[in-house]
Amino acid sequence: MKTAHRFLVAFLVVFLVTSAVLVATFDAHRNDVTDYTDGSIEAQADQSADVLDDRLRGQVETLEVAATNDALIDHESDEQASAIEALVETSAFDGASVVDSSGTVRAITTGDDGAASDDLIGADFSDREYVQCALANRSCISDPFMAETDNHIVVISVPVRDDGEIVGTVNAAYHLTETTFFDPLVGSAERTGMTVTADESVLYSDRERFEETIDRQADLEMVDWTVTVHHDQAALGETLDRLRTFQIATGVLLLGTVGGFGLWVYHSQIQRIQRLSRRVGALERRAYDETEPVGGPAEWRRIDRALDRLARSLERREQMLLVYNRILRHNLRNELNIITGYAAHLEATLEDEESTAATDIRLAATDLLDLADRARTTEHLLDRPSSNPPEIDLVDVVTDRVEAFTEAHPGVTVDLETPANAVVVGGEELELVVDELLENVVEHAGDDATIEITVTVTDATVSMQFADDGPGIPEETAALLTGDSDISPLNHSAGIGLWLVDWTVSRYDGALTFPAGAEGGVVEVVFKRGGGDPGD
Repeated sequence: MKTAHRFLVAFLVVFLVTSAVLVATFDAHRNDVTDYTDGSIEAQADQSADVLDDRLRGQVETLEVAATNDALIDHESDEQASAIEALVETSAFDGASVVDSSGTVRAITTGDDGAASDDLIGADFSDREYVQCALANRSCISDPFMAETDNHIVVISVPVRDDGEIVGTVNAAYHLTETTFFDPLVGSAERTGMTVTADESVLYSDRERFEETIDRQADLEMVDWTVTVHHDQAALGETLDRLRTFQIATGVLLLGTVGGFGLWVYHSQIQRIQRLSRRVGALERRAYDETEPVGGPAEWRRIDRALDRLARSLERREQMLLVYNRILRHNLRNELNIITGYAAHLEATLEDEESTAATDIRLAATDLLDLADRARTTEHLLDRPSSNPPEIDLVDVVTDRVEAFTEAHPGVTVDLETPANAVVVGGEELELVVDELLENVVEHAGDDATIEITVTVTDATVSMQFADDGPGIPEETAALLTGDSDISPLNHSAGIGLWLVDWTVSRYDGALTFPAGAEGGVVEVVFKRGGGDPGD
């Protein structure tokens, strides 16, 4: 994968992970806000229920204190009537009455300018639950009921005792409508409303202020009432909108920063790496005049200058090699042809030692011509293989070249062991590899040598091994070819054959090796395996 593609993948991963983190963070914050709102509404409902409980509890306690007034014991007395009138005048109660232990009304006042309702004196209240509850020695609050004035009223009733004996009850009416009882619930929060219900009766509500609400409930302890808190749904929506806006702004800033950093890295590094890769590719293609600058800071400019120097150096060396090849191809070959012609003429016209000397001259010139022809192939090896290198069946190549070799050298024995096929990465130049290795055996082991050629296929490679009964490759030569030793005026190879093998094989990412420990001469060439299947 190219550097730019890897960078793009990495950048997309970072971008997507960052986006996912932002989305997850927004969801978490949104859930936190929603949970906080729910908790706040529940707490407000509980607090409102506690406030109403406290107010009712306070009224009960007020009435319990009033019930300790001895004047309330003397039924139908002026003192009893005055006591309940004073109770109404000094409290929040809107009316009060006293009944005896049988539930008969003995004194009553409505609270309207303190006047008594004489019509109710002697009335039987024994069937009323709050009277029964108080006569049972409990302080009780009645269920809300609608009065003739369209007000919701509750009656608080407590027992009246004389020396510990219950002699009656004092009952106080408490108006819920158009009073200050629910005032603590009003305006407790700007975007919150309240509803108080008893069974199905609505005692108080300001729910109508909002279209959609989030509702939470709490029950009172003193009475069977329910407080419902209504939180404006639009308020939560506005909060979430603000959070969303903040998250979007944060996301744009963060992703913009990531994107900006990615663009900076791409322009300052990736594009320069691409230009550097193109320049190196141009050098491999021998396009030395392609001088696209890498550019950038001082480090990249130093690389630019180094590539320029390398291009000039490679161009000069290639020029020298091409000049040498032209010399071999024209000048030297023409002169050697003249020498071989004259040597052949002398060989035919002279006798004895002179004729033999002419023959030696002709043969030496012929060897030089052959060496020049083989050296000329190096010019072709300068060209880099295409991005889709060719493939060839090595078994076919070896079989064909061995057949031609044995015809030319009938005294040499060649044992060939190969699979059915062995496709390798390489072109027709591999014929040269086989020819040079066969000729190398004859050169060092003689015309009666025995050669064993083995082709072996593995999952990734194909190896071709040449073994003969000759003296083997000198260690100095092998060290030069494998790079373990440097060429010098005193340390160099006598021929060009193995160099041509090494250069040809290396052209297709293969390798020339000399296995250690083998008897005789052993040379092994390893190729990259091609698309063919291994043989049997």
